[in-house]
Amino acid sequence: MLPIPSPFSSPCPPERLTLPHTNYMKAIYLSFIISLFWANFSSLQAQTDEEQLPVAELLERLDDVIAHKEDYQQLRFERADSLLKFAYSRKGDERVQALVALYDIYLHFQTDSALSTLDKLRNLPEYATDRQLQIRCQMDEARVYGMMGLYHTAFTMLDEINLNECDASSRLRYYNVQHAVRGWRADYALHTVPSIWPQMHREARNWHDSILLYEPNEVNRTIIRTNSYYDYGEYQLCIDSLLELMANCNPEQRTFAYSRLSEAYGKTNKPALQLRYLILTAIADIRSGITEYMALPALAAQLFQLGDIDRAYSYLFCALEDANLCKSNLRTIEVSTIFPIIDESRHERLEHEKRDTRLIIASLLLIALIMTLVIIALIRLNRKLQTTRKLLAQANNDLKISNQQLQKANSDLLLSDHIKGDYLMNYLSRSHNYLGSIESIQRQMLKLVQSRQIDELTKKLKSTDFVEEELEKFYADFDHLFLTLYPNFVEKFNALLKPEAAILPKRGELLTTELRIFALIRMGETDSSKIANFLNYSLTTIYNYRSRVRNNALGDKETFEQEVMKL
Repeated sequence: MLPIPSPFSSPCPPERLTLPHTNYMKAIYLSFIISLFWANFSSLQAQTDEEQLPVAELLERLDDVIAHKEDYQQLRFERADSLLKFAYSRKGDERVQALVALYDIYLHFQTDSALSTLDKLRNLPEYATDRQLQIRCQMDEARVYGMMGLYHTAFTMLDEINLNECDASSRLRYYNVQHAVRGWRADYALHTVPSIWPQMHREARNWHDSILLYEPNEVNRTIIRTNSYYDYGEYQLCIDSLLELMANCNPEQRTFAYSRLSEAYGKTNKPALQLRYLILTAIADIRSGITEYMALPALAAQLFQLGDIDRAYSYLFCALEDANLCKSNLRTIEVSTIFPIIDESRHERLEHEKRDTRLIIASLLLIALIMTLVIIALIRLNRKLQTTRKLLAQANNDLKISNQQLQKANSDLLLSDHIKGDYLMNYLSRSHNYLGSIESIQRQMLKLVQSRQIDELTKKLKSTDFVEEELEKFYADFDHLFLTLYPNFVEKFNALLKPEAAILPKRGELLTTELRIFALIRMGETDSSKIANFLNYSLTTIYNYRSRVRNNALGDKETFEQEVMKL
């Protein structure tokens, strides 16, 4: 529960400071007030703009603000340093007001520095003669002790104050401090001994009416009333009042309105709006540079419930860091209560993620092993396929050669059939011609016999012209037919002989006698007597021809005729 805002709780409220008398000091202090006014205006404008953003963008904005948290805190340090230098450059009431403003800067930022500032005030000469300043310092010290969790010390110091000695401003401050310390004690009880929280909460709530008696600021009065609405369960009235009030709030009042709206929307079962205003509160707290706040831990708890464990852990860590810097015992306890739960859940999730990661890695390794085995199998299969392709290619090539050979054989068979046909037709034609020639000779002989030309008949019968003429025709036909079968025979045959012994037909001849002998051998006839009979030569002549040619062979004479038969 946040303390009720008052003019004294805002950092360095300009309305509480007394302006210096000299023009120089007026100029310095005026520039300081203008800088504060511009900072408040910029903060208010930023808050107004952010109210329209979606929740996802608001969370991103909060992440960015937390990332620059040290920059905002540094600005507060710089303001405090400026005020301290200003205070020690002044005297009298100016120095008092500057140190009072410095205390307000440190109050929700660094409690030990706030106490140190109060000590500085007590050491001033003005402190000894100003009873209201003495009372104020005692109340402010009680507030700091309450923030630090030293509730007994705080109440002891407050009980020592005589309200009859307080003016209206001091009375208002006294009631605000009583409400704030009792509120902190109630929150502490909520986290430590929940059973006594209702009683302590009622004790804090009872100071509302006293504050209203002395609070002059209408916005603050309305905020106090909304607290009462909330405490008595009139949540919608609380929401309506705060929404109507927003246009007239300064940044600090607006931040409190965000916080109370978040709580009220939570009570009316509107979690989306509850989350939105809780984020806005956290952004405003961090941006103001304070280190004592409750919105960020509450937001972390809510995000944890929504499953955003990483953000919840990050926000709690930030809140714990700031609580330690501020030395706020209550905020440290609040964070410490939630932190172990989220930290354990985060560790469980991290362990689960590690298990998942290990499982994924193991699965990937298994898949990689399977893929490796598959690749090896594919490589082997590919090699087999390549071997098979080579064998198929070789088989196809062999088949192609076989087909070519078969086609050649078929062609040769066709040619052989053709030649056989030519041979048969040539044989029939020559036989017919022989028959015609015999018939012609028979008629001639018959005429000679009938005419009793015995001498002429005898002459014809003794003549060899006819036989020689027919033999020449016969050998010419043989030469032609043989060279048709073996067109390159003469060249191949001469290749087996010495160059100087080459046998070449004369002009007008196709084959010589030697070539005809070996042509017959090529055709498979090796019997010299048959060759002699075929060529109408003596056996001795055939032997001589064969021997002379063998002697001129380039290679082995004994295998010469076998080589001829291969041509």
